[in-house]
Amino acid sequence: MFANKWMITGIVLFILVMIPFSYLWILVSRYDDTEPDRVPRQAAIVLGAALWDQQPSPALQERLNQALSLYKDGLVQYIVLSGGLGDNGITEAEGMKKYLMDRGVPAGHLILEDRSSNTKENLKFTAEVLQKHKWTKLYLVTHDYHMYRALNYARQAGIQASAAPVHSQVLFMPYHKTRECLALIKQKVFHQ
Repeated sequence: MFANKWMITGIVLFILVMIPFSYLWILVSRYDDTEPDRVPRQAAIVLGAALWDQQPSPALQERLNQALSLYKDGLVQYIVLSGGLGDNGITEAEGMKKYLMDRGVPAGHLILEDRSSNTKENLKFTAEVLQKHKWTKLYLVTHDYHMYRALNYARQAGIQASAAPVHSQVLFMPYHKTRECLALIKQKVFHQ
């Protein structure tokens, strides 16, 4: 009898956790099949990820390649690179700039936001850069699982951007989507 109560309690708790988590999973999967709308805009904002030995990680290279494609296709004139100082001695923005310059993007078309340390700051500080340039027509470049939360932070910062999600070939999606669901919980609970 006592064991049955524990089993029922466990099942109820499992269901109570899985229903909201399933909803969050749907939100982080929302941009899985989305492609950029291919409308010309002034700039693309690329959110930083990680540098490995002062070079963009494979995941960050995916984001940069998406922005490079938008640039080469004439859909943007400028690329805003957002990411602050990591453990590598240079900022993510500097590492991203070097990567894109090595692929033919002139330095004058790369704008750095190099103070941020998380997604919310990426967009808060990028909003200041955008105001200086008076840019309002933008793409936001990040991985598809990260796009929902990134667009929420963009709206909070007063940025209206169109999604240009990256569909990763190098990341293990179950891990990253689970981590993103937890980040959404943190965002909602702590109103970040």
